[in-house]
Amino acid sequence: MSKPSTRTQVNEKKVRRINDKSLRQLLIHRFLNDYGYDKGEVTATAIVDDILKTVEDYFVITLPLEKLATADQLPQERLLHYGQLVWMAVPIDEYPERGKAIINTRMKPIILTYVATEDVESFRHGFTSRQLRINRLVRWCHQAYDQGALLTQLDLAVLLNVCDAVVSDYVNEWQRASGEILPTRGNIHDLSGAITHKKEIITLYLQGYLTPTIAAKTKHSKEAVDRYIRDYESVKVVRAATADIDNISQITRLSKRVITQYLDLIPQHQLQTLDANLAKQEQLT
Repeated sequence: MSKPSTRTQVNEKKVRRINDKSLRQLLIHRFLNDYGYDKGEVTATAIVDDILKTVEDYFVITLPLEKLATADQLPQERLLHYGQLVWMAVPIDEYPERGKAIINTRMKPIILTYVATEDVESFRHGFTSRQLRINRLVRWCHQAYDQGALLTQLDLAVLLNVCDAVVSDYVNEWQRASGEILPTRGNIHDLSGAITHKKEIITLYLQGYLTPTIAAKTKHSKEAVDRYIRDYESVKVVRAATADIDNISQITRLSKRVITQYLDLIPQHQLQTLDANLAKQEQLT
């Protein structure tokens, strides 16, 4: 006959029963009993703990209760305030690759101010729904960029509850009115058909500005600015030898669309000089 349990043992059992109802224990149980995992409980527990840590890093933004209890504070940027939300975005340094799906693209959580003071103030002074949406769109793009990430036009369409064609109109309208480039993923990572960001960067380059200044003015990384300049110069050098787009594409390994965009940015007098030199070479041959 076994000894009766002490009060301490009874309480410990209660604690274990409560803890065994946790998400952690549920996942460990699934690994060992439902997923066909056969590496043992120790390894399964380590995997589950890593998964939960990843989930916490991505989604748990509010201050944990245990931190409050010990008076410890997390960095201010991890605190989710009223009117804010968490959104997943592509990091600025996660460059696109041919055939690379979004499911294989690295993401990071960012905090966006969905309702800001200026949004509320708009009710006081009067506003149009279109302008309010544009203001929010611009704010979100800059907030994402400041946190090292980029929003796509699809992200903005979902956040604004409009179709992406409307977002495209909003972006183009703001860029025309402001004369600036909005740091969307299409603009920064060159995913869109627009050449506005290329034009601004190369124009500043032709005006004699250096890479750090161009990067600051256009909200692009120094590496991206250097890449645009390098591609522009490559196209110009090859254009001096041939005017055939197919040949230029094969030599530079740039798409015909991109080559056409860069050719449009070469000053007219330089193009005339290139054409004159080509004509002379043809006569000599």
